[in-house]
Amino acid sequence: MNLPQPPASVDQNHFRFGENWSDFSRHIDPARIDQAEADLARLLPKADLKDRHMLDIGSGSGLSALAALRLGAAAVTAVDLDPDSVATSAATLRRYAPEARVTCRQVSVFDLDAAKDGHFDIVHSWGVLHHTGAMWPAIERAASLVAPGGLLVLALYRKTPVCGFWRVEKRLYSAAPAWLQASARGLFKLAYLAGLLATGRNPATYIATYGGKRGMNWSHDVHDWLGGHPYESAAPAEVHDFLGQHGFRLEREFLKPAPALGLLGSPCDEYVFRRTP
Repeated sequence: MNLPQPPASVDQNHFRFGENWSDFSRHIDPARIDQAEADLARLLPKADLKDRHMLDIGSGSGLSALAALRLGAAAVTAVDLDPDSVATSAATLRRYAPEARVTCRQVSVFDLDAAKDGHFDIVHSWGVLHHTGAMWPAIERAASLVAPGGLLVLALYRKTPVCGFWRVEKRLYSAAPAWLQASARGLFKLAYLAGLLATGRNPATYIATYGGKRGMNWSHDVHDWLGGHPYESAAPAEVHDFLGQHGFRLEREFLKPAPALGLLGSPCDEYVFRRTP
């Protein structure tokens, strides 16, 4: 079997996601863990997770892996390209699930291979594969690791008319010094809060309740959004067609059209596909 490879021209100057996750991990508390569990349960009910082995590609802070264990997963393999993310995931899981069957590894999705790593009942990658610089080959590689009858869980940025602008912005932001990044975050936050006010929403309430976004907080998420390079996006129909051609059928999805045509960012559409036996 010929496994997909990223093109030779892929930009390897990734945003330092791991530093952001490491800093965010200081805010992990029981409330954020409960929220992460509730969010994962919406995608993967306990019946889907019970006694299953889940591969978490792009483990970040380790919250998704922890949520899977709390929902009944028998084991979790958490992998990430960024060493800081791997260390943060391992620390989170040691602290909150010390007895669980967990493996944390630093590895690229493109270095995972079912011939040596095996197949998994569930392959989960939330908001990650669109940052590889080769999104479709990354999705194909992740899909190749799903056992027959198993589940593939993805969250991918929704394609918008201004994705080209965001690709340029993210490349520049990732290469910018810290003081310039801080200035860009300040301007973005002002614009975002103005947008909330214009649509009749309370900015203070929005920020205070932001933990509902997979346990994240607003400031760390803004940094993640502005710096998330490489960046790609997909329309739902493209995802459906691509995975349908690879032997998967859609189980459930949660689609989130981008407000204001994506001028202030693009949300992640969430998908759960089942591999046909």
